[in-house]
Amino acid sequence: MKITVNETLLELHNGARVRDAILGYFTHSGQRVPKRLPSVEDRFGNRIAHDGELAEGNALFIVSGHSKKASSAKLLMALLAFALLSACSSGKLARTSPASETPATFEKKTATAPPAERQAVIFAVNDMHAAIDNFPKLAFIVDSLEAIYPGMLLVAAGDNQTGNPVNDQYPEKGWPMIDLMNATGFDLSAVGNHEFDTGPEGFGNLAGKAEFSFLCANVIMDKSLNVKISPYKIFTLPNGLRLAFLSILQLGQNGIPDSHPDNLKGFTFRSPYETAPEYLWLKDSSDILIALTHIGFEADVKLAETMPAGIDLIIGGHSHTRVEKEQIHNGIMITQAENKLKYGTLIRLAIGSDGTLQRNMQLIDIRNSKKEKPAIRAIVDRYNDNPVLNEVIATSADDFSSYEELGYLMADAQREAAGADIALMNPGGVRIDRLDKGPVTIKHVYQLDPFGNELIVTNLTGKEVYSLMHAAWPVDDRSPLYPSGITTEMTVDAKGDLEEIFILTAAGTPLDMNRVYSVAMNSYMTQVYKYQRSDPGQSLFITTADALITYLKKHTELRSYRGEKRIQIKEK
Repeated sequence: MKITVNETLLELHNGARVRDAILGYFTHSGQRVPKRLPSVEDRFGNRIAHDGELAEGNALFIVSGHSKKASSAKLLMALLAFALLSACSSGKLARTSPASETPATFEKKTATAPPAERQAVIFAVNDMHAAIDNFPKLAFIVDSLEAIYPGMLLVAAGDNQTGNPVNDQYPEKGWPMIDLMNATGFDLSAVGNHEFDTGPEGFGNLAGKAEFSFLCANVIMDKSLNVKISPYKIFTLPNGLRLAFLSILQLGQNGIPDSHPDNLKGFTFRSPYETAPEYLWLKDSSDILIALTHIGFEADVKLAETMPAGIDLIIGGHSHTRVEKEQIHNGIMITQAENKLKYGTLIRLAIGSDGTLQRNMQLIDIRNSKKEKPAIRAIVDRYNDNPVLNEVIATSADDFSSYEELGYLMADAQREAAGADIALMNPGGVRIDRLDKGPVTIKHVYQLDPFGNELIVTNLTGKEVYSLMHAAWPVDDRSPLYPSGITTEMTVDAKGDLEEIFILTAAGTPLDMNRVYSVAMNSYMTQVYKYQRSDPGQSLFITTADALITYLKKHTELRSYRGEKRIQIKEK
């Protein structure tokens, strides 16, 4: 995909994230990649998390210096809201009211909607990515707000799953998140691309156990699938207001969401932009029409600017964008609250006696809340105490006694997961240098590979593979890449600079300079190595750690790598 960073055009692999764009920008401009990646904004001035997902044509801008200080009025509003939330506490699992005088205090100090006959209030989060440790704070805030706004709806804009091994490696993958969403009282969730990470059967089981609805209008399912997904849902509030929610999901350049194709078997997808107008009839059946989307902020702007009149509000996800001030595009307010339950958006909609709609939003800081809901904390603690990470998934026949041996293991796993001819592992990505003979656990995998890099497959000629290896040498402090599917012989000069590389295939023949090979590597490597290539690569939407876990579960009796040498280095 093509995106710009500081108006510099970059070509990234399909499925790239913001951090990939930052790394690519510094590499492209010949600058050293900073140890701490800088903050980034979109073209509308919104901050975007480093793990935000990108789409074709996105424009990013690196923020220099310290972040802007909030205005005193904005800071005062945040402090007043925080004071209210800190004063309200509930220990019951069901939503309950805090002290009776608190709601009046909050409304007096922070309510900005004008007097109206009827009001609808929504608290929205997005891209939670299994951040279960923030759920007790979320639940406390939800209870406190619902005491002020009875009938408030709690919604998620997709990607509830994937990002925490406690959830992702649970025996029923993904269940901790659904359990916590049920306990917190979610009313609705968009389908995000990571909802499919549990596969058709897993998603079907989780959706069946969810006490809230999953929405997606641009998905078509085979009749053989049993996944509870609806295109829309209408809520009638106690005051009689009818809210219609429509949901659409992003599609990559390959016409499917950003998930491994194996997880999407039985699903087909339509363009979100062609699908959404077909549901404008919902406006005739409701007072307020809301698009709960998972397409990214810039795509939400495109939707707002191209849709016929009808949608009143877009609650978005996917790009991990932090919308701190009201964004109105073509008369439609668009919100998003970054990711991982760092923030939530309080949205107030009021219809006056003359039928006019007033809207306002306020970003609420969840992560830094000092109060928690004890009952939800107990659920989270139970999941964190679960011995999932200590599960033995393989047994090693011998000690691994070096970074090199473990690097070979990681490369073998990635090559098998990708079905690639070659896999390459950067030495800086191997984080432990020893693994004792005996049981291998999931925790060992995350100690070895903690970064969350995705697995990328790029089609490279033999000449481009040579170019890659030459480019990697200085970046990796004059250390070689750990290969699978090939062996390498390197010649360096007296200063340690790389002069020659000779590569042999697994069959023992020289690498064909003109043949195209499929090469697997992690997403970090695709961006920091500046080398000749015509294919930017394709993400498989699995992490390299997941690839290794799958490999170990398949090869439960792990062979010895002792003494194995796939790299030879000699001085000229």
